[in-house]
Amino acid sequence: MARIAIVHDVAGVGATQARILRAAGHDVDHIRMPAFGARWSWLAKALTLPIRLALYLPVVLRLRRGRYDVIHIHWVPRGIVGLLARRPFFIQAHGSDLHVQVNAPGVFRLNRRVLERAERIFYVTPNLETFIHRFEDKVVYLPNPISVRTGSGAAPTKVRSIVIFLRLDPVKGVRFVFPAVRHLAATMEVTALAWGPLTGVLRERYGDVVRFVPPVPHDEVGAFLEGFDLVVGQMEQGALGLSELEAMAAGRPLISGIDRNLYPGDKPPVVSSYSADELIAQIERLKDDSRRLENLSREGRAWVRRNHSFERQLRLLEQAYFGDAARVSEMPIAM
Repeated sequence: MARIAIVHDVAGVGATQARILRAAGHDVDHIRMPAFGARWSWLAKALTLPIRLALYLPVVLRLRRGRYDVIHIHWVPRGIVGLLARRPFFIQAHGSDLHVQVNAPGVFRLNRRVLERAERIFYVTPNLETFIHRFEDKVVYLPNPISVRTGSGAAPTKVRSIVIFLRLDPVKGVRFVFPAVRHLAATMEVTALAWGPLTGVLRERYGDVVRFVPPVPHDEVGAFLEGFDLVVGQMEQGALGLSELEAMAAGRPLISGIDRNLYPGDKPPVVSSYSADELIAQIERLKDDSRRLENLSREGRAWVRRNHSFERQLRLLEQAYFGDAARVSEMPIAM
């Protein structure tokens, strides 16, 4: 078995990978990174770089001395610790570290250096491939691992409550969602996460018709989502992110801005919307259609099992880490 370092975490994905690899018999250290300045602007990060590098030094030394067979780092700018450790490393891109930070000059140069030096580049949603196509010889599509809860709640038969389950950020297509909420709130309960840079503005504008709630811990997401009849996901990127996948795994019918061309083989059972008017129209069609709601619930869970299971994640990781020497595990993982 291999000695593996999983460095940093994004939305619990790194922690889940560590659990999957340990369950398969590998010796895994999950190394957390300091959060200092993580939400600052790129300019503030550039000005405080010496401080952040000093905070990263213990991680760099641990990677340099740890005799790891595999170093797997999450979030492209955090790959700086791989560069400083001077050890081979894998990097995992999650979204905004590519399509947002590409416009931040200093961060872009760092990202490019990290991507050039990485042994493999993992990307978690198919739309990200366009940002790293120049590295096509070493990119690996690694869909986020999702656990489909057994005994999850029954499929809804009507739509009387919806949750806007996305980060309130322009990159998530918020402008295609919130203009619809006053119309929707006339006949159903509307909830949104108080999460992201637009939270204050949107709460002030729509707080009289939308209930804003704080994000829940990752291991409580499934139970939280089961309290709603319908989930509204991102409307900008065209791909299913972690939030949308969690909704499908919980058996909740999902409306999202989906580009089906990104999924040429197994099309996700998702209702598509790219505007506020379209969102209203789709919900009107769904709200009393118990058969379609049940189909979306059942088929969504099955699609996540096929494409995002822990077993598939293990196979993809071991193949990327070890190539032809990878052992192929077909046994279910007890988690």
